[in-house]
Amino acid sequence: MRTDKNSLNALGGLVSIANHPRRWAAVALCGALACGTAAATVQPRQSNIVELVSKSELIIRGTVTSVSDGIDARGLPYTEVTLRVAEAIRGEVGATYTFRQFGLIRPRDMGDGRLNVMVTPADWPTYQKGESTILFLNRHAKWTGLQTTVGLGHGKFNVALAGAANHANNAGLFEHIAVDSGLLAESDRRVMNTQKGAVNAEAFLRLVRKIVDGRWIEQGSMRNEQH
Repeated sequence: MRTDKNSLNALGGLVSIANHPRRWAAVALCGALACGTAAATVQPRQSNIVELVSKSELIIRGTVTSVSDGIDARGLPYTEVTLRVAEAIRGEVGATYTFRQFGLIRPRDMGDGRLNVMVTPADWPTYQKGESTILFLNRHAKWTGLQTTVGLGHGKFNVALAGAANHANNAGLFEHIAVDSGLLAESDRRVMNTQKGAVNAEAFLRLVRKIVDGRWIEQGSMRNEQH
């Protein structure tokens, strides 16, 4: 996807609003179109734990310390997120980790009569300063350097009141999975028996550590069922 000024205009991401107060409805429509275009290559759907782990480059637990947005030198809108890292279950990171995801936090006045409405698309994760989270992160995109979670909103878990839940309230997280039963402790079974709703965060983290450290997926001990 080209991201120069002309291509942004073509996407509807930049909308002229000067002297046209009635065009706010058009702004909203163009924002939806821009988001749809940006997300066209990634179809949101339920992602189970096998997909989240197997496709992740990084799996980290931490607290969001800052969230900002901007437009890079190529005209690509982004949200920048920094976390204080409590644990890296997969990958090596420092005490803090910063990444950029596609889309602005909110529409931005460009100062020349245009409004950039290329905000974070629907079904993508959003971030708030101070929130505790568990992230299953994809590799950085080669061309843009942007990064987001595996399965979009399915790969970000908010942690609150000792529970962890993703964008879909964990629906489908443990469905269509086969696992060698001898590997599972009782706490693992309780987590994996959850059909929907928050799971105990510490029990969930213990399970993810076992999957990663024991290479369950790579060795075929945990796998997606045919369906």
